[in-house]
Amino acid sequence: MDAIRLRFPQGLFAALREQLLADTERESFALLFGQRHRINTRTMVKIVDVCHPRPEDYESRGLAHLHLRREYVYDRLVEMQRRGDVDTLIDVHTHPFSERGAAFSVVDDRDEVLFHQWLNDTLDGIHYASIVLSRGDYSARLWEYEDGRPRARSARIKTQTILERWPCLEDLDDPALLPAALEPEQGFLARSTLALGLDVLRHIVRDQCVAVVGVGGLGSAIAENLVHSGFHHLHLIDHDHVEMTNLNRIVGAYASDAKQCRLKVEVVAEHLRRINPEARIETHPVMIEDERLLPALVESDWILLSTDSHSSRYATQTLALRFGIPLIAAGSNISVEEGRMTDMSGEVILARQGDRLCLNCLGRVAPTQIAAETVGGLGEVLERRGYVSGRAVKEPAVKTLNALIAALAVETLINQYTGRPTVPILVYEGHALPRLYPDTDSVTQRRKDCFHCA
Repeated sequence: MDAIRLRFPQGLFAALREQLLADTERESFALLFGQRHRINTRTMVKIVDVCHPRPEDYESRGLAHLHLRREYVYDRLVEMQRRGDVDTLIDVHTHPFSERGAAFSVVDDRDEVLFHQWLNDTLDGIHYASIVLSRGDYSARLWEYEDGRPRARSARIKTQTILERWPCLEDLDDPALLPAALEPEQGFLARSTLALGLDVLRHIVRDQCVAVVGVGGLGSAIAENLVHSGFHHLHLIDHDHVEMTNLNRIVGAYASDAKQCRLKVEVVAEHLRRINPEARIETHPVMIEDERLLPALVESDWILLSTDSHSSRYATQTLALRFGIPLIAAGSNISVEEGRMTDMSGEVILARQGDRLCLNCLGRVAPTQIAAETVGGLGEVLERRGYVSGRAVKEPAVKTLNALIAALAVETLINQYTGRPTVPILVYEGHALPRLYPDTDSVTQRRKDCFHCA
């Protein structure tokens, strides 16, 4: 059975630890509100909000015990039922007396079983999980009923970036066990380790999964960069086939692939497996709206988006926001007027859950374009009336621009592991004097009350 994921928005888990563990003399407590998603055998709880009790909400506190007033918990349950965005209650408490080895005590087990049974008997549709923090690690679990009896299932905390990660007691492994790819003499990633550090590469290789949505000219270059950078588990998502006009930019595609009309995901996956036979490359030749993709997306730590339609970009972002998955969206553009290039540019947008920034509030997806692409017959009407243009026209494209934007996108991702500075929007302009700069204006002027991310 897959481990359960408790996915936190950017910065929240670090802030929670800092506040709760600030008191080293007494146990501390917080309640989290979450939104549970069950996809096949996978369960994910997206953390939505946190509630810290006031000093008067405690009946008593000590180094190895705490008791909350019942009214505090009841009030939070009433608040949950009034809201429409949460269905899971997660309690968090500390063991400040423990340096490492966070584990639920016998008292914790007894109290949580009783509380879970009370919730199950009293309220419909409320799920329950718990987290215990020591000063150096954590343990987490989700309570469920199995054969009429309460059962605790182990859970893992997922943060938006690896920098916020906190060790899990159940996952502590032997640092001497080094993946073959990281062997200092003959390892596939030996040179990368020298540049990025062993700890960074160890995280990337062992347990990081990335979904690449769109594996055309830009997405295939992104996928190749990911494998070269050490990512061992990729989901490639694209329903399209290779055409002759794609061969100037799709990484790993040959003329024979276009003649056979092979799927882009299969062609690119074959290329990536040649680079690293140990990599786990999974292919999904479907559109992003296909519900069969949900298990792959739920287990992904990042989504890298590189499609060129507004509807697919909007659908991808909707899923990222729904499941709390951090998103990096990359795009490129070449405009030619009367035989002269007027624009050659691209951008990379970093949108982590909790950053309160998305493609919608930035104006990067247009409702009219989405309607033209998704409503049968409407596209032709809107095009005739001048609301959209050039839907059937092949866009200019060159590999050099795609390669540059793909490298910037993967560099943005790697910086989430190394801690190097990143910006929400990075823009490249190359049609005149090439330059690279952060787009601070779009970030400042975005809609702060965005329905999607705020």
